[in-house]
Amino acid sequence: MRVSISRVKLFKSCRRAYELKYIEGLEPVETATALETGRSYHSKLEELYKTGSFDDSDFSKTSAMAKAYEMYVYPKFKVRAVEEWFSYELPHGHSVVGRVDGVADNGYLVEHKTTSSNLDEYEYSLEWDEQIPCYMLAYGTNRMMYTIIQKPTIRQKKSESDEEFYQRMVDWYAEDTGSKIRCIEVARSDEFLEEFRDSLTQMCDEMERAETKRIFYKNPAYCHHWNRLCEYAQICNNYDRDMEYVNFERRGNGNN
Repeated sequence: MRVSISRVKLFKSCRRAYELKYIEGLEPVETATALETGRSYHSKLEELYKTGSFDDSDFSKTSAMAKAYEMYVYPKFKVRAVEEWFSYELPHGHSVVGRVDGVADNGYLVEHKTTSSNLDEYEYSLEWDEQIPCYMLAYGTNRMMYTIIQKPTIRQKKSESDEEFYQRMVDWYAEDTGSKIRCIEVARSDEFLEEFRDSLTQMCDEMERAETKRIFYKNPAYCHHWNRLCEYAQICNNYDRDMEYVNFERRGNGNN
């Protein structure tokens, strides 16, 4: 079975949502604002590493975030590869695929994260992020680097132009910079990674059985997660695979 870590996470969170996304192939037409911000930010960082600069002419929030990254993180280390895909073989014929944001010259993997939360709280949450050991296994390393940036919490004034507000957001990062953007090193032991590899293999076995037997039960605790309603809540209870839903696109099975 070929999976991604995000696919595994959703299966563990709610099998019904997993079924609708990965078996039925349904994707919401509208992308959540948080996801749009993250994708735009990653795109600008990719441009920065590939060309040495990025287009900030839109004076957007993500441009201000990328500018702060360029000022406070970019000079700290060199990245030799960006948005690099990988495939890691597991026992029982399984494999996990993914894409790492960057690989530094010293061999460290680099991942870029954005958050609306306090950075101390977000950094603490990384202790349970399954993406970390998965990527480490794929690249045969025990360490990786995370860059974390807080999204601007200030709002545009009625009297401000977009350019003026953009500059004020950039200046906002200059105030108490360490509480808004930071670069941290994460390490895992060989024993931890071995245990994770075994548990990931077992989870793939369980996912394979669930797909074969079509056992996809609901987890009501997942209906409200990350302070928002599950994207499949409106069709979860009365889903009919023969119907077309205007709020969703059917993209077929995937491994994202």
